[in-house]
Amino acid sequence: MSTVVDGTRLDLRLGSGRIGALRWGSSDAPLAICIPPILSDERAFEFLGSRLGSDTRQVVAISPRGRGRSDVTAAGSYGWPAHTRDVLEIASRLGHESFDLIGWSFGAAVAMQATSDAPSRIRRLVLIDTLGRPEPSALAPIAAGLQRPGAVFATADEYVELSLAAYGGAMRDCQQSWRRYLVSNLTPTTGGFIPAGNKAAVMEDALYTANQDPYALWPALTMPVLVVRGIRPMIPGIGLMVTQQDCDRLSKTIPLSRIVEVDANHMCVGMVEATAVAIAAFLAAA
Repeated sequence: MSTVVDGTRLDLRLGSGRIGALRWGSSDAPLAICIPPILSDERAFEFLGSRLGSDTRQVVAISPRGRGRSDVTAAGSYGWPAHTRDVLEIASRLGHESFDLIGWSFGAAVAMQATSDAPSRIRRLVLIDTLGRPEPSALAPIAAGLQRPGAVFATADEYVELSLAAYGGAMRDCQQSWRRYLVSNLTPTTGGFIPAGNKAAVMEDALYTANQDPYALWPALTMPVLVVRGIRPMIPGIGLMVTQQDCDRLSKTIPLSRIVEVDANHMCVGMVEATAVAIAAFLAAA
């Protein structure tokens, strides 16, 4: 293991393969597992992990299979339930029957699946800017981003600058964090550099997600739930990832839920202080 941006690098050997992860905080403390967006890996949580990990809480961010340092597995081995099984096995291997769960975007959908599959194991649930079905126009930038895995870039600078300009420049509001992520997200290949992340894995997860009903998972949300909602669109004029209708419905149907609105877009909502403060207070509650 080695220390990376105040996090300790872990290699977790599961029944499904190797999972890369980063840990912040004491390995003896209560556990919070973080699941990243569909194109990201464990390093997407460097900002939050470095702020939430402490002597009294360990934060472990994972790379789902097919991303980062995790193994690429066979076709048909992805989807929310498969990643959920990995999350539950990770918690068990780290010695925790009960744990907190934090998911961002695609990771939030996997987190809700985990509450459905093993509700007694999730102590508190944090959903970062994903809850039900987003406003349709909000998905356009994400769909465009799914084309990046597998693309070859002539130079590292080209990849970084094109990525920061993507999503209508949405990453530029938190570009210091994203720039550090992007610089270390490349592998040399013939003709230049290729971003980390297996395209087949990403596309299988995207197709699975597109064909699911997230509201079918809501009845399992019986534990305390925090929804962090970004209130800026990724591109001016398009919709938000968490609709006002879903916020209203959640407040009426899930008694232990709380919604915090953050002045950030979907790409930056997990990289701002307001989100870290809200999650820290929520996890610390009795």
